[in-house]
Amino acid sequence: MTAFQTLQQTFLTPQAENEELHNWRERILSAILLVIVTLGSLAAIPSVLLAWREGLVAVAWIDAFALAWVITIWRYRTLPYRFRAWNLLALVYLLGLWFLMVIGPASQIYLMAFPVMTALLLGLRPALLALVLNGVSLLSLGYAVNADLQMQGFESQPLLKWVVITINFMFINSVITISCAVLLNQLETSLERQRAITQSLEKGQSHLQKANEDLRLTGTALTRLNDMVVITEAAPLSAPGPRIVFVNDAFERCTGYTREEVIGKTPRVLQGPRTSRTELDRIKAALGKQEPVHAELLNYAKDGQEYWLDLNIVPVTNEQGELTHWVSVERNITERKKAEEDIHRLAYFDVLTGLPNRRMLLDRLEQVLASARRSPVIGALLYLDLDRFKNINDARGHTAGDALLMSVGQRLSDLVREEDTVARLGGDEFVILTTHLTADHDAGGRAAMAVANKVREALEQPFTIHGEPYSTSASIGVTLLPKPGQSADGLLREADTAMYRAKAAGRNRIAFFEAAMQSEVEERLALEHDLAQAITQNQLALHLQPQVDRTGHAVGAELLLRWTHPVRGQVPPSTFIPVAEDSPLMLRLGDWVMEQAFRTQVHLQAAGHTLPLSINVSPRQFRQSDFVRRVSALLASTGANPARLVFEVTEGLLIENLDRTIARMNELAALGIRFSIDDFGTGYSSLAYLKRLPLYEIKIDKSFIDDTPADPNDTAIVQMILSMARHMGLKVVAEGVETREQADFLLAHGCDALQGYLFAKPAPVSDWLARQSSRPLQPHPMT
Repeated sequence: MTAFQTLQQTFLTPQAENEELHNWRERILSAILLVIVTLGSLAAIPSVLLAWREGLVAVAWIDAFALAWVITIWRYRTLPYRFRAWNLLALVYLLGLWFLMVIGPASQIYLMAFPVMTALLLGLRPALLALVLNGVSLLSLGYAVNADLQMQGFESQPLLKWVVITINFMFINSVITISCAVLLNQLETSLERQRAITQSLEKGQSHLQKANEDLRLTGTALTRLNDMVVITEAAPLSAPGPRIVFVNDAFERCTGYTREEVIGKTPRVLQGPRTSRTELDRIKAALGKQEPVHAELLNYAKDGQEYWLDLNIVPVTNEQGELTHWVSVERNITERKKAEEDIHRLAYFDVLTGLPNRRMLLDRLEQVLASARRSPVIGALLYLDLDRFKNINDARGHTAGDALLMSVGQRLSDLVREEDTVARLGGDEFVILTTHLTADHDAGGRAAMAVANKVREALEQPFTIHGEPYSTSASIGVTLLPKPGQSADGLLREADTAMYRAKAAGRNRIAFFEAAMQSEVEERLALEHDLAQAITQNQLALHLQPQVDRTGHAVGAELLLRWTHPVRGQVPPSTFIPVAEDSPLMLRLGDWVMEQAFRTQVHLQAAGHTLPLSINVSPRQFRQSDFVRRVSALLASTGANPARLVFEVTEGLLIENLDRTIARMNELAALGIRFSIDDFGTGYSSLAYLKRLPLYEIKIDKSFIDDTPADPNDTAIVQMILSMARHMGLKVVAEGVETREQADFLLAHGCDALQGYLFAKPAPVSDWLARQSSRPLQPHPMT
């Protein structure tokens, strides 16, 4: 590289401008040294040879020494910059002094270069010191050596001559030196400014690159975000409203619209008939105040499908605080909304019929009662229970039963007004809440009766299920509202109580709630509680009532349950048995009776009496899946003789699953137990099952005996039963025999055994045993 190329690189090339400025003087020094070495080497060799030939040995040595000095300074670049610079300047200064002493005025060139190069390499202050040193050296050394410098008029005044020379030299030298220093200082300032500008541009470029990168990342993130992002301009909210300027990929996936289809349009393109106007007005009000807003909104996709959004809209302002855009971040919450609706439906609506359930009904009842307290208007609550629905369910299966329940629910919904409520409480129980009937209580009762009759008549109409007709009816309980102190639960209890009264009156009836009904229900609950205590507190006992033949001798006996309460006294079986049958107590009571009966049979057999004992078995007890196993275990534990045990079952047992009932009866018969149909002729009066059952006897119900032989209808029924039993080889027992006429008639027509007060009342087993040893059972000898 040449010296000129180095200078060009130092001052002209952009690369030099971009390097650190604190090194620029060092590069100038290196360039000067390179030029001096290059040119000095070219000039020094002939100059030394010439001076040596002319006998100027000192000049030759000085030239050689100066060149060597410069080469040393140029070569050792690791030396400190200021050390190298001062060495070069010292060489120039010393050469100037030497030439001043040896050659004369020509030395001024070197002396003039000394402060100029000092300004160039070290700055203005060192240059000023170099000027002072130059002036002092020129004046003192020039005057001392009286250098050969001719000036007219000053030949006799050498000091004055050198003063004039020094002043003029210093003037020119100062102008050149200071100009050079100021120029270099301005150049340095300019370069510093340029460096600052360059750094600022570089920093700005870096910031711009980072901003562009951030913008690219933000754009990519917004585009690929799973949540939808919609940006609109901040146009007036009135029609047509803010226009869309950006949507991301998630928006396209969810709505089915492409960017091109929605850019420039308003978000109204996404709204539809079920979009909440109230929510839209709330959003508009918030945007009008330039406030962020959160909302849940129903929108419509391109294909018309509804979807729910959870959206957050925030304003975007510029540096001046002016609103420029709206950014809406939207999340599709359709699945969450569906889940919430499903949960709400499960919590408040019946799964099968879609009608409100008990929880929803209670909520609406509370609302109606609260409203009625402010403005009392008569309403009514109708409690419906389908009559004999269980028969349809068992005969046709649950599919047909469920279809019937749905049809009933639909028919009831079609009957009532829009403001009324039809609910399903479960099973075959429905409730109708009808409000605002009238302001008068009596008129309200008549209006409620009219509604109940309308419902009853509608349910009497046949239903078509899977192409087949089904007939049903309903027992309906009615209670009016409001009443003082009424609650939602209390209303349901009242209507339920009235419904049971309607069902007890013969089904397909309507009954209104009365205060006496509630007392009856409370008494029933108290009785159920006392009965549970009676089982564990030895208040129950089995009494024996014998069955006698025509000679008056006992040929069998029935064990009957009696309850002696410490406060109530003797509680009739007709009172507590129905309570037990409608509650879980029946199973406990049945187990207790069966165990006591088995032990009684063992006791009687030990006393010498082997007559069969009849035990009443309830349908609920008989249908227990482990009933046969329990009987077998009890026989083993008590030692009772199964051949002396007769299980009395009602005809109602045969209604449900006859095949399973027959199979269970056969299992028990295999153990030796015999069966009797109790209350024959009052229940499932079909004779087809008799030939399939392992029966031992049938018992004619007391209701047929009461008017025999006076009533020709009852007499004919009794005769028919006796004739049928005789042909089928079944024993017949007539219960409830209380008169001699009844006994004579029954015996005359072949009845095998009689049971009733005519012969003996039920009594404790110990009393019966005592009576057997003292007198016969019959009131007088029979013929």
